[in-house]
Amino acid sequence: MKTEFVRWYQSLMKWVLLFFSSAVFCLHAADSGSDQAQLLLEKYQRQQQRIEKIQANRNTVSAIEQAAIDYRLVERHLSSFETINQLTQYLIKQQALGLTEPAINHQVKQIIVDNYQSLIQRIEQQQQLFNKAYAQQPSDNIKSFQLYIDYLNRSDVIFSALVQQINNLQALGFEVTDQNHHLIDLLYLRAESFSGMVGLLENKTRELSQFIKLTPDDQALKDQLAVVKEQLSVAGLSFKLTVELLTQLGFNTGFYQQTLLKLGGQITTDVLDINVLNGIAKRWVVRLSEYFVEHGGEWIFKIFLLLLIYFVFRALARLTRKLLIKSLDSSKLRLSSLMKEMIVSSVTRVVVIVGILFALAQVGISLAPVLAGLGVAGFIIGFALQDTLSNFAAGMMILIYRPYDVGDMVEVGGGVFGKVKSMNLVSTTILTIDNQTLVIPNGKIWGDVIKNVTAQKLRRVDLVFGIGYSDDIDKTEAVLNELLAKHPLVLAEPAPMVKLHILNESSVDFIVRPWVKTDDYWNVYWDITRQVKMRFDQDGISIPFPQRDVHVYSTGNGGEGHSNG
Repeated sequence: MKTEFVRWYQSLMKWVLLFFSSAVFCLHAADSGSDQAQLLLEKYQRQQQRIEKIQANRNTVSAIEQAAIDYRLVERHLSSFETINQLTQYLIKQQALGLTEPAINHQVKQIIVDNYQSLIQRIEQQQQLFNKAYAQQPSDNIKSFQLYIDYLNRSDVIFSALVQQINNLQALGFEVTDQNHHLIDLLYLRAESFSGMVGLLENKTRELSQFIKLTPDDQALKDQLAVVKEQLSVAGLSFKLTVELLTQLGFNTGFYQQTLLKLGGQITTDVLDINVLNGIAKRWVVRLSEYFVEHGGEWIFKIFLLLLIYFVFRALARLTRKLLIKSLDSSKLRLSSLMKEMIVSSVTRVVVIVGILFALAQVGISLAPVLAGLGVAGFIIGFALQDTLSNFAAGMMILIYRPYDVGDMVEVGGGVFGKVKSMNLVSTTILTIDNQTLVIPNGKIWGDVIKNVTAQKLRRVDLVFGIGYSDDIDKTEAVLNELLAKHPLVLAEPAPMVKLHILNESSVDFIVRPWVKTDDYWNVYWDITRQVKMRFDQDGISIPFPQRDVHVYSTGNGGEGHSNG
């Protein structure tokens, strides 16, 4: 029982000590909070006293020193605002702990309200001073641009400080509706001004760029263009800050985000908001709708006219093709198939191209840039397709000199033999005897020997037949002449020829050269060869094969022998 009482007593004392320590901590925090807030408040008051003292003696120094003092005063004002911000943040933390200082809060509120009114007056003063100084300077020169930059920088600082003052008041729990609406009106007017200025400066940039194209040596125009471009860049930065401040105050800045988007990179993360994207899309749709309502009928008529002209010239090209084919086929000119096809294709394409150019001219498109672009494109394509152009040039030479035509039996390209199946200005298609299709570039054909087998109507068949040395020469010659005379495809004129040609190692060779029509070449070649073999066998005329005598000498027993084979 005693032990339980001791434990209960110890637990009670622990809770009592914990309660007193918490109370002491809260009292200490309240005292330290009050001291900290008071220190910051006194620091701000000292800063304000220094600012007032400097402003009172500003007019006693030179103009150059006054400019330096003004710059220093801006730094001191920013420092005092930072002190108020620190004090506000500290009071907010104290309120979160349940520790409030109504007297200090009231003093801070009055300070912030006074600062707000002072900053509003400062904006009006800055505007008046800038207007007066800017009116004394020529537009778009360096001095006026420097004045504009200085004015924007000062205004950005003041508006940023104003928004911060409202945020401080709102964080401390004070009513800021009136101040918020008033500041939104000021920033809204500023944003509207920047939005219009962006359009004006972009138009001025385009105008100056066009003037520079006309007078490229005018340095004054170039300097003016540089100033306008830099002015656009600086205005874009202030515009971006203004939009961000409006967003902090709860104003819908979707429209201005779209304007910033056109500046390229001068945007905030709010541009990714669905409302901003929706606004951009709606704006495009509205513009397209307005443009279509205003110009839709005109474009429909132009498209209809374009299609009508195209189809008319296309039909005209087809008619021209038919007339040309008929005319060339009935013409007495001996033109190759390739020449005919090239003439027909070229004239047809010229008709279509003229139709396209005529249609483009009718819908208001200038033909000079189109023709210039075609010229540049032609030069680039020609440089890239040198090998193809080489084949094209060879095709033109084949077209002019006509070494062969479609249907001719030729040997081209270093040993390719077959019938010409088709031709164009780049390549020739050969169908070989064993029915293979070969496409040969014209450059390889024209740069080598061209053998046209069917270019002539008559062709000589060259045959060689050998007989043995023991066979009758006169009889053989008579047999060969008889076979040639009886063959129906062998021509009488030119007369065929049978002559003893050469005495070979194993045979006596006759050359047999009948003349035939080109189409009958192979039939005669094969028929005569077959008939000669059969007739020689019938008449006992031998057809020798190569043979050789071998002599064997024996030296072992002093004797000698030989053998014939």
